[in-house]
Formats: sequence, structure tokens, C-alpha cells
Amino acid sequence: MVNIFKHFFNFFLALTLQAIFIANVFAANSDLIEIYEKAVNYDALLSASRYQNEATKELINQGRSLFLPSITASGGYDEKDNERKILTPGVSSNELLSGNKADFHSYDYNITITQPLFDYGAFQQYKQIISQTNLSDKQLLQSQQDLIYRVSLVYFETLMARDEIELLEAQKKAVNEQLLESEARFEAGLLSITDVNEAKTKMALIEAQLIAAMQKLKIKRQQIKTITGEEPGILKGLNVGMNFVQISSDIDEWVNLGLQNNLELGIAQDQVTIADYEIGVRQADHLPTVDAIASRSRNWDKGGFPYGATENKGIRSYSDVLGVEINIPIFSGGYTSSRVREAKLLKFKTEEDAEYLKREVELKIRENFLNLQANFAEIEAYFQALKSAELSLESTQLAFQEGLRNGVEVLVAQQVLFNAKRDLLKSRYNYLIYLISLKLSAGMLTRNDIQEINQYLTVNEI
Repeated sequence: MVNIFKHFFNFFLALTLQAIFIANVFAANSDLIEIYEKAVNYDALLSASRYQNEATKELINQGRSLFLPSITASGGYDEKDNERKILTPGVSSNELLSGNKADFHSYDYNITITQPLFDYGAFQQYKQIISQTNLSDKQLLQSQQDLIYRVSLVYFETLMARDEIELLEAQKKAVNEQLLESEARFEAGLLSITDVNEAKTKMALIEAQLIAAMQKLKIKRQQIKTITGEEPGILKGLNVGMNFVQISSDIDEWVNLGLQNNLELGIAQDQVTIADYEIGVRQADHLPTVDAIASRSRNWDKGGFPYGATENKGIRSYSDVLGVEINIPIFSGGYTSSRVREAKLLKFKTEEDAEYLKREVELKIRENFLNLQANFAEIEAYFQALKSAELSLESTQLAFQEGLRNGVEVLVAQQVLFNAKRDLLKSRYNYLIYLISLKLSAGMLTRNDIQEINQYLTVNEI
């Protein structure tokens, strides 16, 4: 029963791997640049940032309108039905005052043009809007850099997941050969059953690891689909002959570049500037405003004055105004002063946030730089460890053939070898991730960076 289950499990595992590989074979090859270009046109976060940037630019037109004339117009039409009681007999002899009913209508219109001449608050608000558009431009660039980082990260993580499967498959093949060898030696009475059981246990563990690795690969490919909108084909992997070059720049140079170019810091500085202009906007409530006013109004009252007149004896009134209007705020109960104090305190808070962010950015740059240096040294160390593990496995297998070592020792040597291979591959990907992270934290990450990496990608034959 156990053997039947084992054969069924192996068949299912092989069928799943075959389905994945066949799907990849018939799918188009994809490299880092192609994945990025698709993400540029599909990613929702970048698209939202674009719309936000375009909406913010509309604030410029709104700011300019503060200095341009405004025109208002109003009109009215009334139907009137009035009635009164006359108590003085002498009034009835007066034609204009006679009568106790009046049914008539009236209509009017008014047009006013206002041109601001002096408004300090509007000037401060316009400068605030310019800073807001600068901030929005930086946020858009930040979204573009973030997309480059996210695409690169998921791309290399997908390659790592694929390499994990390939290493486990190779390890499974080697362990299976060791199992067959152990079973043959056990039947010949040259080994104990312990070696056979250890090999079987190792096979079961590898099969469980394969299931987890395949699941991880599926998840990573779905993450790529979430960013690009479509299932990726065969992802090009790193050329095995790719040589990594250690960065020669000093860490302080990277810190200085980051403090100048980091977009998060630029956004924080714009927020401080906006808060500063907000103080001016609120202080302007203490200052007078000066406007030029031009207006025209017309009124037609068809009912005469006040009652009893015929429609032909109605009243018309005209008014034309041209002048300057000055509004001087005197006292608002302390409301304006309180708002100014609030704006100053908020600016202090924004400055402290910017200072905290500056320290965090500097720390992040130093961490990424040191990680990159350490990772470069790890690549060389893992490469040497891989050579040593290969030699160790060869000598252990030779000693096993001569009866000087047991099967457990061979399995341990195989595990050391595959761990060294996995660590070396992982360190190569981590180097690229740390490099991109360093450039991102320094605000220098561009499409050219992934284009350079893309030149070292090649199609893995599956």
C-alpha cells in the first residue's frame, strides 16, 4: 500500500512539473525589461500616481484665477398682487395714490466685475500651489522608481524559486541513485538497513520540499501577473559566467548623493515649504485686500408708485458703479491669530518629520552599502565552499565504494553540496537586489539600471 502511494505521488509530482515546463516551453521568453515595460502600462499604483500628478497640475490654473477678474451676474422677475385699505378720504383725489389694488410685475438684472489689486493671501497660496506641484512630480518619480524595484525584486525572487526546484530535482536524482546503490549493497550484505532507511527518509523530505518550492514558484509567477496583467513565459536567468564587480565608491559619497537626490527627502522638504507658505496664507487674514469694482444694475417696476398707476407709468431705475473697494479686517475674536500659531506649530512638526526621515535615509543607504559589500564577499566565499563541497562529495563517494564510508555520510556530503549551490545562487541574486536597493535609497534608480542587468540574462533550457 505504501509503495502504491509512493508511486502515485511520484507520478503526480512528475506530471505537475511536466505541465509547468510544457507551459513554459510554449510561452514566449520574457526578460527583465519586457516585464518592466508591461508593468509600466498595467500597474495600478503607477497609474494612480499619474492621475494624481495630472490632478495636482490643475491647481496651477486655480492659483492663477486668484489674480484674474471675476464676473457675476444676477437677474430677477416678480409677479405682484397687492391690496390695501384707504383710510384717508383725501387720498382718493390723488391719481398716483388712488386705488386699493395693484397687479403688476417687475424685473431686474445686475452684472459685477471684480479685479483683485492687492491680496497677500492669494500670492502666498499661489506659491504654495507651485510647491504642491513640485511635490507631486517627485511623488510620480518615486512611484516609477518603486515600480522598478518591485519588478526587479519579484523577478529575481521568481528566478530563485525556479532554481530551488531545479536544485531539488538534481538532489532528488542523486539521492535516488544513492538509494539504489544502498539497496543493492544491503541485499549483498555489505550495508545495514540504516543506510537504506536514511536514503528513503531523505527522498521523502526532498519530495516535500519540492511541493513547497513549486507552490512558491506559482505564487511568484502570480505576483508577476498582478503587476503586468499576464502570465509570464520563460524568465531569462542570470548568465552563469556573469562576474560581479565590487563598487569602488566610498560610503560617504553614497550618503551625500542620497541626501541630495533621495525623493522621500525631496518630498519632505516640499512639505516643509508648503507648511511655511500656509503660515503666510493665514497671516494674510490680518491684512487688507483691495479690489477694483465695476457694476451695472437695471430695474423695471411696471406697477407705478406705490399703487394705482397704469403699466405705462411704471418706474425704471439705473445704477452704474466704478470704484475701488478696500476690506480691512479688524477683529475676529482671536480666530486668525490662533490659526497662525497652529500653522507655525505644524511647520515645526513637519521639520522634525523631515529630520527624522533624513536620518532614516542615511541609515538605509549605509545598510544597503554594507550589505552590498558583504554580499560581494559572500559570493566568493560560497564559490570556494562549492568547490570544497564538490571535492568532499567525490572523496566521500569514493570511500563509500571502497567500504570506508557509509551511505549516511554520502547523503550528508550531497546535502552540503546542494546547500552550497543554493547559497551561491541566492547570493548572486541578493547582490543585484542590494544594488538596486542602494540606488533606490539614494534616489538614483532608473530604467538604465535594469537595462544593464538585462544584458546578462539568458534563457535557461528546461
